[in-house]
Amino acid sequence: MMGAALAALLLPGAVAASDAPQIVVNTDARAIVAQQQEIREDAVAGKGVYGDLSERDRRRLMAEQDKVLALLEGKERSTELSQIDQTALFNSLESISAIVNQAEDERMVCERVRPTGSNRAERVCMTVAQRREAARRSQQSMDAVQTRNSRCGTACGDAGQGNAEGWN
Repeated sequence: MMGAALAALLLPGAVAASDAPQIVVNTDARAIVAQQQEIREDAVAGKGVYGDLSERDRRRLMAEQDKVLALLEGKERSTELSQIDQTALFNSLESISAIVNQAEDERMVCERVRPTGSNRAERVCMTVAQRREAARRSQQSMDAVQTRNSRCGTACGDAGQGNAEGWN
């Protein structure tokens, strides 16, 4: 229930993973602040799902809420924030959702990246699990290239000097 409520507070413009559903957006900063204050009151009192939170998770929750409240201070809508601050807000709200729902692997993390050959930054969002898998695949690719190169150094002759067999 709380996850659905937090999901409604996500920011616009997120480029979600290709298999992810479309995100419902609430840009009303006052509604986000009111919900965070309600969550904080319940967490401090240990009510409902917050009664099961460890002290460490409760501190993490409060820290993420502090970020959200600071970003939205004096704002009517989250769209008044810069793109970088909107991304930070999105990530903090996702962290809060993951803490409350105890679902770290499902937490969405966004970053602004410049694709190769472009100066225009795009927002790219993936779950923690998707990011871990992408990093694993990338590392495997790098390992495979290094393995091939190390084999070629001995099998291809004097490759470092440009004298590899078949290339003279």
